[in-house]
Amino acid sequence: MRARGLRLRNCNKNVFAACGCAIVPAKPQAAKTFLLRFLVLAWIAVPAAQAAPVRLPGGTELPAVDFERHVAPLLMRSGCSAGACHGSFQGKGGLRLSLFGHAPERDYLALTRDALGRRIDHLDPDRSLLLLKPAARVTHEGGRRFAADSWQYRVLREWVAQGAGWLPGSGAVKRLDVTPREQVFTKPGESAALHVTAEYADGTRADVTPFCDFRARDEAVAEVSPEGAVRGVRPGDTAVVVSYRGNLTTARVLVPRPAAKDFVYPLVPQANFIDREVFAKLRRLNVVPSQLSDDATFLRRVTIDVVGTLPTPEEVRSFLGDARADKRVRKIDQLLASPMHAALWATRFSDVTGNNVDVMDGSPEMRARRSKMWHDWLRQRFADNAPYDQIVRGILCATSRDGEDIDGWIRDEAAYADQGFLSGYAKRRTLDLFWRRNAGDDFFPLEQMGELTASAFLGVRIECAQCHKHPFDRWTQADYRAFANVFGQLKYGSSNELRAATARLLEERRKAGLGDKPVPRLREVFVGGSGLRRLSHPETNAPLPARVLGGPEIPLEGDARLRLVDWLTRPDNPFFARAFVNRVWAHYFGIGLVEPVDGFSVANPPANDRLLDALADDFVKHAYDVRRLERVILTSRTYQLSALPNDSNGGDDRNFSHARVRRLLAEVVVDVLDAALGTAEDFGPDAPRGARAIEVAPNRIRDAQLARVFRVFGRPARLTLCDCERPREPALPQTLFLMTDEGLLSKVKHGRLKELLAAKRSDAEVVEELFLAALSRFPDERENRAALEHITARGDRRAGFTDVVWALLNTREFVLNH
Repeated sequence: MRARGLRLRNCNKNVFAACGCAIVPAKPQAAKTFLLRFLVLAWIAVPAAQAAPVRLPGGTELPAVDFERHVAPLLMRSGCSAGACHGSFQGKGGLRLSLFGHAPERDYLALTRDALGRRIDHLDPDRSLLLLKPAARVTHEGGRRFAADSWQYRVLREWVAQGAGWLPGSGAVKRLDVTPREQVFTKPGESAALHVTAEYADGTRADVTPFCDFRARDEAVAEVSPEGAVRGVRPGDTAVVVSYRGNLTTARVLVPRPAAKDFVYPLVPQANFIDREVFAKLRRLNVVPSQLSDDATFLRRVTIDVVGTLPTPEEVRSFLGDARADKRVRKIDQLLASPMHAALWATRFSDVTGNNVDVMDGSPEMRARRSKMWHDWLRQRFADNAPYDQIVRGILCATSRDGEDIDGWIRDEAAYADQGFLSGYAKRRTLDLFWRRNAGDDFFPLEQMGELTASAFLGVRIECAQCHKHPFDRWTQADYRAFANVFGQLKYGSSNELRAATARLLEERRKAGLGDKPVPRLREVFVGGSGLRRLSHPETNAPLPARVLGGPEIPLEGDARLRLVDWLTRPDNPFFARAFVNRVWAHYFGIGLVEPVDGFSVANPPANDRLLDALADDFVKHAYDVRRLERVILTSRTYQLSALPNDSNGGDDRNFSHARVRRLLAEVVVDVLDAALGTAEDFGPDAPRGARAIEVAPNRIRDAQLARVFRVFGRPARLTLCDCERPREPALPQTLFLMTDEGLLSKVKHGRLKELLAAKRSDAEVVEELFLAALSRFPDERENRAALEHITARGDRRAGFTDVVWALLNTREFVLNH
């Protein structure tokens, strides 16, 4: 076997592999030089017999240095293999390491073979570039990473002195443990040490604390040193993320609020298991939850959250006058049964599932209709309270024909084009529109299929793993591609059966004398046919089997998506139920137990893991009943707490000790304004007449004014797979809109106010009605007096009341949910 003047010789494969050599020059002189170098390399690749122990921080000794267990993680800990340094795609200074050291075989060759082996000096280890540069004894762009008399220097030096060997697989980690798993201080300023133990694939265990990277997620609560010493800074709780060789684990740190010696934690009533878990953690932090919200605040909050609008003045009066003890539960049940509740969740899940007209076929009118069909399908499921696992099965396992015969499907498709916004698509068993996407001139790429499915239904972002090992999770490029391969059978176009049916239809029309009537150009989502799409292994280019994330391989027989959903909906699935209950929690509290809601990862633990597990377990136990889950959340005392903080919980923003003041969804802003002003919208070609904003399906709105309002208040364009596309923080343009928009001012003058003034009601009655409509409460004595005095001083009754309405719309109380 020859290649460029070289031929393969029979030799000891293990020795050649250790030296990184496999070919010998054909010419005698070159062969002598090669063999001499080979013998030197073979000698230096074998570790020295005698090893000098290295004293580590804490006083322990490292008897021998292992490349995978010690050298690679030390380089990661020192920042050498970070993305900003040698771990970048192009490397730095001629040295390229794998990102965060996830590929030790590549790093070993880079350190010992690249640049003609100049980075290692076996005869004089201290002259190795591996030591000279990070110790800044020669010029180093990355600066000094450790001192020449440090333990890090001695570890690397001893490895070189031992022969710079490598035992492949020696550092494969089976389990990473940190102790204590939860550190509870008694007050700020206290310190404690974390210890990390690795269990390797060979069954051995070792303390690897000095070789780990420690980072506190909230450094305002706790600080952690490079050696794992954690110190409480201020009351609160956070997680410390521990990384070793790309393996991650976390420790929870709680810093209780200092309390007076005579402090006695009050007995707080609990409505269900949510309160039990929330209040148990608050008790450990010496944080007392706020009081219950008053009836008016609760009614406004729950109405906005559940149906996306305000209660009417009549509803406010009725609720406040109701003396029954269970009136809040009755109101919750009434709202959950409202058609607008299903519409609101259809809009939320249009975001989650990527209901995007930009990737659809057809004219703008047809795309808007298909977007509405998508919204209708989701809305019907939430209206019927379909189990969540069945909803997801109907999405992920969808095909266009949905088991229907080809002729019937063609008739239905043709009818959808003629039916406008009122179609029968919601009655379909599956949502094939989820898969009917184009990327330029191509069908939905496999990579995007995997990313969207993972984000929407597992709560996991895997985009980083497309190019390298995920820095904050366990996913590798191979995991990413294997998951994408689950969808390799899926196609969008003309199946053989569809082409035959189209030809038959054309022939029938020709015979019937209808040859000039066009046949609709149809494409379908189907499984099978020739040309299986498949991604290969990123390093070897070998075929990769389809595999679910963190789960088993899936044979590509039949429809692999069915097996994917079977795995997803298993009661013990680690992602499915937890991801959904976290989304629902975030909707009702303004922040998820895991935040962002599609950011589940080892390095991003939940704020209350016991609560998240309890919610998920209860959801699975009750057969994925969405409405029951919402009812449990809404009837909890935690949801109904006041937004007003007390002396103990003013600094709490993650443990739900009081209601979170939060901005409204963009669609809800439009509906709330209309509800307060007694006006209605005309969405033109984007929605049926009489629709509310939460019923508008397309992500692109053709009405310029409405598109501007949606943009100002943060309606997502659904162009990315990230939940962060819908911002949650208030912004200055929103304030300017409420203060200066001419269209809004016109609504103020011609809606509810015009009717009230025409009814010849007293000024006090009109003020009361305006407060009830806008703020869902009666004005207090000071507010009532100020409004009436302003109207009198204005001299123009209509203008005075216009000012009052404008003032109400521009209060934080109106524009925020509290």
